[in-house]
Amino acid sequence: MARIIGTIEARMGSSRLKGKTLLPVHEGQSLLECVVRRFRACSAVEDVVVATTVEAGDDRIAAWCERNGVSVFRGSENNVLERVIGAAKKHGADAIVQMGADSAFLDSDLIGQLVSLYQAGDYDYVCNDLKLSWPLGVYGHVVRVETLADVAGRSDLTDADRSDVVRYIFERPDVYRILSIEAPPEMRCPDLRLTIDYPEDMEQAKSVYARLGPDFTTAGILALYRAEPDLFARTRGLVQQSAPFLLKQ
Repeated sequence: MARIIGTIEARMGSSRLKGKTLLPVHEGQSLLECVVRRFRACSAVEDVVVATTVEAGDDRIAAWCERNGVSVFRGSENNVLERVIGAAKKHGADAIVQMGADSAFLDSDLIGQLVSLYQAGDYDYVCNDLKLSWPLGVYGHVVRVETLADVAGRSDLTDADRSDVVRYIFERPDVYRILSIEAPPEMRCPDLRLTIDYPEDMEQAKSVYARLGPDFTTAGILALYRAEPDLFARTRGLVQQSAPFLLKQ
């Protein structure tokens, strides 16, 4: 059976929300702590590794990981592809579930489903966001480490390909074996924004965590959204700058 780990790309240098990775979200827990907690709830991954940079500004992330018994790997700031491959190889992974440190609404059930599909088929990459059907920010990317190594060795890589780990793969369905699934009717809510790029996103996340606690489900968020739509009004109209479904347009 393939060894599958979760990787979390984390750094302190976000341009839109400085230091967001270690900002408090719920009862003193940082964003990174919340993401790690939710990722570890997924039995489909054998370990969760934070992939941060060698820059001095990210010493705080590495120190937090070491204090809290979280696996950490440090690599290039700009070549995120290389950094994630390094984390995967150091921890003996055959495949990874790739996430960012702003994934406060990580869905462990969805990840389990994606991992099962990956294991059952002969895929290089399994995801759920080449077309937006789940809420924005509820996602998972399962990718074969050999495929990432193949990408890293390509001569036509751009800087954007190096900074967005899976971009080169999903833009080439004729080269790689890709499966992207859509949300079932009860989870379909593409107008709901559940990611953290701006201060308004962070305030919304704090409100959701305050209402539901740290171990909520996506179904629970959708029920809250229907019951209290004004709670989510502050993030309507925010511009998403990067996502697989945007690059496919």
